[in-house]
Amino acid sequence: MNRRTPLAVLAVTALALTALLASGCTTGAVSASAPRNTVTAAGSGTVHAAPDQADMSFGVSRSNANAKSALAAASKAAEEITAALVKAGVAKEDIQTQNVSVYPNYDNNSSRPNITGYTAGISVVAKVRDIGTLGDVINAANSAGSDSVSGPSFTISDDSALHSQAIDKAVADARTRAEAMAKAAGKTVGGVVSISEVPVTSAPGPMYDGARLAGKAAFDVPISLGQLDVTAEVTVVYELR
Repeated sequence: MNRRTPLAVLAVTALALTALLASGCTTGAVSASAPRNTVTAAGSGTVHAAPDQADMSFGVSRSNANAKSALAAASKAAEEITAALVKAGVAKEDIQTQNVSVYPNYDNNSSRPNITGYTAGISVVAKVRDIGTLGDVINAANSAGSDSVSGPSFTISDDSALHSQAIDKAVADARTRAEAMAKAAGKTVGGVVSISEVPVTSAPGPMYDGARLAGKAAFDVPISLGQLDVTAEVTVVYELR
């Protein structure tokens, strides 16, 4: 009896399977579906609305021969501005102290660096939620000793509904663009394959130029609210038929 026969059979079987696979024949395999015929379009939508709140910054600077004394004077002025803002209707939780600084002053006419004193600066930032009182708030800070004013930076407290409207417009815009491309290619637009929103960086609202106000009496500040843009951008992939 030849004991090598089973090994020979196994070798022949292995060769046959190798040849079968090399020929591209498979058993029970499902071929991947072909890529969809699609068109991708970007859309943009904008809704306009009036702002309902504003951010303001009021600065003070005080100079003294001593750095500690300069900072103490600036701190006292900042406290007076804060009290005036609260009296004008700004909530305490909407007031922040920012940009505290102390730096030396030099004699520029000296051949060597010569410190002649120090200047301390502090900014008091306020969010004015009752935008109708904005002019009164600015006057209050000025009367309390503010040296400079920056703002207002207008915003909308809750723009979620406006953003939804902007998305509706953006999707409609994308559909219009897709249909134009499909028509040019002799096709028609089908269903939506995918859709995504593109982040949009909001532009700041109109800014009132900073001004030096020291020594000036209270004055009426003309406030024009204008309108802000709430914008949405989307990318939509459609089937082509």
